[in-house]
Amino acid sequence: MRKTAAIGVVVVGAAVLIGGGFTFVRHLLASEHSWADVSIVGPGLWLGIGGAVAVLAGLVLYGRAAVADRDKPGSFLTSAEDGQVVDAIESFEKRTSGELRVHLEARVDGEDLMGAAKRAFDKLGLTATRERNGVLFFVAVKERRFAVLGDSGIDQKVPKGFWDNVVGSVGDRFKQGKFGDGLVEGIKMAGEQLAAHFPPRADDKNELPNQISRGT
Repeated sequence: MRKTAAIGVVVVGAAVLIGGGFTFVRHLLASEHSWADVSIVGPGLWLGIGGAVAVLAGLVLYGRAAVADRDKPGSFLTSAEDGQVVDAIESFEKRTSGELRVHLEARVDGEDLMGAAKRAFDKLGLTATRERNGVLFFVAVKERRFAVLGDSGIDQKVPKGFWDNVVGSVGDRFKQGKFGDGLVEGIKMAGEQLAAHFPPRADDKNELPNQISRGT
């Protein structure tokens, strides 16, 4: 809604700006006065200034609305980013018996981030996988904080410092505002380890949904 209103302000401002410029040029060309004549430049000039201010105000409002959208689990990722993340999950789950989930929470309000992530880990069923090889990417979107958790099965297999490397790679992209890219890169890193240590079984089945889960 706020984005739509901001776009409306930009469109109206641009129309006024163009109209002001057209009025100024037409008046100037039809007159024998100089550019410095206030009576000539006044109407078009003020219309142009008003339009420019409206355009700038609309762009500022749009930017603020875009930032506000990123603070909500439902709009933290664009539709394209959402699809890329789900595709990354599905791609790696074809190569492993492990389970990857992404959960977006609005915020943890000063609560211990890892504690909130562990509760989500359990709630989403990641502790109930047959080989204890679930991995969760937990994001507190408003605070731009995230955690990566692996269940005991995968945690015992990965090299020392592996999860820190995943956090570092995801964090680097988050700092650049590339939230979808960050999650995809993290999923790729975790997925490669899952594929190496937990290849698909003959009786393997997808134990958990691949869709991104969202809190309130």
